[in-house]
Amino acid sequence: MAGIKIRNLDDRVADALKARASAKGTSLEQEVRDILTSAVGYDREQLYRMLLELREKTRPPPGVKPTSSVEIIRQLREEMG
Repeated sequence: MAGIKIRNLDDRVADALKARASAKGTSLEQEVRDILTSAVGYDREQLYRMLLELREKTRPPPGVKPTSSVEIIRQLREEMG
């Protein structure tokens, strides 16, 4: 893993980062890692968890056949003329 050293960081920014980390009960270093990871996108584990949650939320109830997206598009086209 890579290491980064940040020079000339404004004291107010450093204090704000420390406060955020403290409020979350984590280290300053972990807070900065989380911010940087978030800035460039989700890591694979986060994305996988989000996809699983989405699948569970959108899964039809037991006994209900899922509607095909193709069927939905056909219906909309017919309704729109």
